[in-house]
Amino acid sequence: MRPEDDFTRRAGALLRAAANDLKRDDENAERELGLEKGSFAEFAAGTRPVTWELMRRAAEVWPLNERDLLPGHDDCPAGVRITRHKESVASGRVLSRGGEPYYEYRDTAMSRIASYRPEWIRMLRVVEDDDPDNPLVQWNRGHLLYQFTYFIGPVNYYYRWNGVSHCVPMDTGDSVWGLPFAPHSFTSRSKTEPACILALTYGGSLLGDAQRELAVLGNATTRALAVPLEGAAHRPGAMIRSFMDAGAVTVAELADRTGLARERAEELAGGAVSPDPEELETLAVALGVSVRDLLPPRTGTADGVSLRFARDARSWVWPDEGAPAYRMTRLAGDPLHPHTSALQVDVLADGAERSAPLTTYQHQYLYVLGAEPVSLSWEFGGRRVEETLAPGDSAYVRPQVPVTFAAAEEGRQAQILLLRISGSVTPEVRYAVGTMAAGGVDRYVAEDRLWYS
Repeated sequence: MRPEDDFTRRAGALLRAAANDLKRDDENAERELGLEKGSFAEFAAGTRPVTWELMRRAAEVWPLNERDLLPGHDDCPAGVRITRHKESVASGRVLSRGGEPYYEYRDTAMSRIASYRPEWIRMLRVVEDDDPDNPLVQWNRGHLLYQFTYFIGPVNYYYRWNGVSHCVPMDTGDSVWGLPFAPHSFTSRSKTEPACILALTYGGSLLGDAQRELAVLGNATTRALAVPLEGAAHRPGAMIRSFMDAGAVTVAELADRTGLARERAEELAGGAVSPDPEELETLAVALGVSVRDLLPPRTGTADGVSLRFARDARSWVWPDEGAPAYRMTRLAGDPLHPHTSALQVDVLADGAERSAPLTTYQHQYLYVLGAEPVSLSWEFGGRRVEETLAPGDSAYVRPQVPVTFAAAEEGRQAQILLLRISGSVTPEVRYAVGTMAAGGVDRYVAEDRLWYS
């Protein structure tokens, strides 16, 4: 199927799903949207393209946003999307800070399917010290996206948190993960050695519908909904109180449901203390939720960042010691984003020794490090494909697409940066899809019928 035909089909499925949700059959939908008789079925079936005017009209007369009717573009129909080094070089542009060149940016592989935005960035400003207040350093204002950074060469990393500035000298193989809106900057410590970074930014669940909803609700509501991961708010009490408010449950009612003393229920709901495991289970049952819904995430960041130096990074071989295909090195990350994984992969096997493929539920970004090419093979849509990636080449891989790496030249060890990020398909969505009635998955992906016969 051509990409434009697939897009039209998915747009029609969204229109049908919206009409079903609002309990409009074809006749009522045509009347309310001002369509000719028999046309709604054509739009919904994808035999007639859904137009911008139709989306605008639907958002005008139905309680929808145009976004609800817009499908995503599939720019990766082969399962993997490759960006060659020469394409990255061609995208290069120099950005100035303080009136002088500061960074050279280059695009690397990205896809409309995934939320990450990866850049190769070369530092053009050279400094001779590690002073965070060096006037040569030009700070940004921070940005919405989380950022994973992999360092290549002698790079100084600067970051600011709660008004305090820091500078950390980084080298090849070091990495960092940082929180949104924290000001930061990078410079080089050498006039002769290359100094650059791979900066992979992504919004995670902050982007999309959540951001649009909170933008409508406003600053005050957003601040009221925010749960800091520090102090008493880090205890389950914040979520206990939230579910109590949602169900209009008083402390007295909570005590009655749980069998806890009222004083103890009040302590737990107020966050003064944390429940023990048995109390946590009792509270979850009483509130009609799962235990995991009451547990706050944790973060290992200090001053907004999680640093991992190459000398401290944990490494292991995969799939096993007896027949190692790769040496994996764990890079910077944080428990706040358990579905983001960053790995440096040393390819140990050559083409004749290919091992079992690597498969994950995450979107994957890969970049060929060092000076050696790598052979990449994958399977998708019943086809097996193999490509040789040169140093500086990068690629995007769809979730659940099995990929295999091998040294492109016998006896040479290639190295890859592999970043894995979950998309909008959260664990909650995966559980929800897994509990659908028979036949529900296909209709969820693309609704193809009226909800009644």
